[in-house]
Amino acid sequence: MSSRSYVGTAKRSFKQAIVHLLETGYRFVGSGRIARMLAEDIEELVNQFYPPPQRISSGWMVFTGTKATGGKAYPGQPVSEHELVTLAWPVCLPEDVAELAAMPPGNEGKKARLRLMQKRVVRVVEHGLHRSVLLTLADLSVMLGISTVQASQFLKKARQETGKSLLTMGYYFDQGMRPTHKGDIVQLYEQGLDEAEIARHTNHAQSSVGRYLRDYERVKLSLQRNIPATIIAEVTGLQPGVVKAYLKLTAKYHPNLPVDSEMSPQGT
Repeated sequence: MSSRSYVGTAKRSFKQAIVHLLETGYRFVGSGRIARMLAEDIEELVNQFYPPPQRISSGWMVFTGTKATGGKAYPGQPVSEHELVTLAWPVCLPEDVAELAAMPPGNEGKKARLRLMQKRVVRVVEHGLHRSVLLTLADLSVMLGISTVQASQFLKKARQETGKSLLTMGYYFDQGMRPTHKGDIVQLYEQGLDEAEIARHTNHAQSSVGRYLRDYERVKLSLQRNIPATIIAEVTGLQPGVVKAYLKLTAKYHPNLPVDSEMSPQGT
């Protein structure tokens, strides 16, 4: 039998079915080339959102997160506008089951279970961050069977204990008002790291790091030009709370500049 006999069989593929659908049911698509390109994109999305189950180990969960790219989100921006990425996540590993089986009774066991859950939350978040994929507190709640409040508490405690940022989607796409972000970034900046290095260390987009540092320099320059702290927000267009945070950081790293407790901007 000629090898050409198999051509028809080979063409009965998911991709070809999409091309046929686009060409017959959506004539506005135009050329066959565009239809094939769309089919390839759809096929790639299917592979991404529905990975073959044989690739996933027991205890791992397929879940879709958000790509850590772009600048800050605007208020009310839908999650769907961000780039989505589907991964397998290490939700329940064999060592987790072993720890649960060895839990002591009573209060000690309760404390041990809380420590284990915190470890699992951190592991899942870091797994995503290493691949530039973010989760929300609601995502963690769904994945691990805990409340969003518990997820937030576990991450807050882990940040305090480890000094790691452990960014969620809300932290990453925030409005630049969280002083811990600014503090971490400015500290590395004052140590001589460039924007790219700071972005890697803090799991922030480089564009966000640049925005933080430009605002910091604007506040610092205002002080160098003897502009009163009470009107820096008006002069720079920054929110009073943001200016106040940068004034504290400037006082820490540049004590020679005229910043004191009486010079906080109005409105804070």
